[in-house]
Amino acid sequence: MAVKEKSNVEHLQEILKKRNETQKNLADRIGISESYLSKFFCGKEIAFWMIRKIVQAISPEDEIRIMKNYFLNGVKKKNFAPSLEYCYSKKQFDVINVLINDKYKNDIWSIIYRLILKYRLELGSEEFRSELNKLQSTEIEPQILIDILKMYLNYDVGKYEIALYQIEKIKEQIKNVNDPFLSLSFSARLEEVLINIYLKQENNVEKARRSAYSLLEDDISINLNLQAYYTLGLSYIIESYEKSLHYYQKCIDVLKEHPDRIKELIQNKEEIAILQTFWNKHIDEQYQVTPFTKILASGGNLNQFYEDDYYRKYALLLDGVREKSKEKLLHSLYLFTEENDRFRANLPKIHLKNSGIEFKMG
Repeated sequence: MAVKEKSNVEHLQEILKKRNETQKNLADRIGISESYLSKFFCGKEIAFWMIRKIVQAISPEDEIRIMKNYFLNGVKKKNFAPSLEYCYSKKQFDVINVLINDKYKNDIWSIIYRLILKYRLELGSEEFRSELNKLQSTEIEPQILIDILKMYLNYDVGKYEIALYQIEKIKEQIKNVNDPFLSLSFSARLEEVLINIYLKQENNVEKARRSAYSLLEDDISINLNLQAYYTLGLSYIIESYEKSLHYYQKCIDVLKEHPDRIKELIQNKEEIAILQTFWNKHIDEQYQVTPFTKILASGGNLNQFYEDDYYRKYALLLDGVREKSKEKLLHSLYLFTEENDRFRANLPKIHLKNSGIEFKMG
């Protein structure tokens, strides 16, 4: 006879019992009332944000599996929207597909998420923009998500001022959102864009770092945590070799746990190789992962990359530093500026200033 698998609630109760922790102590620890916690353990539906907090407090290492079981066992209407947002943040696209084609398949949230899944790999496409423009809701929460998606589109095509204007409007709208998890998720979506604008387009290091720390504190998803660590690593590239290396390595530690993200792992190792070269350090063998980084490590000339759309700005920068070539440094500065990356434009500026050319940093 097959042994019946424990339910999520039974599993969590068992862990709590092994710890000799009372429900009252747990409720106090996570900031909810004991009565709500009791409802949860009796199998009754409570607010999504409370369910998430309970799972994170009792079994954080098993959060993804437990939450997935919760979604697949049926979600009440009041928790439908935050469940979709949670699944998207965790890349549980298969679960989203089940939810939006179940009993709420005609709900506005299902319509929006069907569109997101259809175009998630090509969010900047004209087809997506056209379909998105047809959507409108009288309810505040789905309309905010629609507005956020429109903001993403403007950011992706370099319309930063419009994106910033939209972000300010959306921030005001979020104040009227009642669901704590939706409010948290929507705010994190805005920070995801702001963190890039603050650092790259506005060259505002302090604002970028504050956004990064905020994302790490919210801990919504691996993607946002990686974005935060990466931004912190980049933000210290001029200021502190040790801090920059520390945060880049944080990215690598996370990516090593996800074999499907090998391209991102290689990119972060390459960033460290560039960091080490910029600070005149030896490039560790573990970061010699591409032809570009291998030539960097050998001290060879990078001229073969001068025509490469991605590498040429770095090749001209690093050759310019080594050769003390104002021409190559100026060319690198032009390329970073052309990409609206005011922060990285500081890298050639530093060396050009040292060679006697006056610049205002930023």
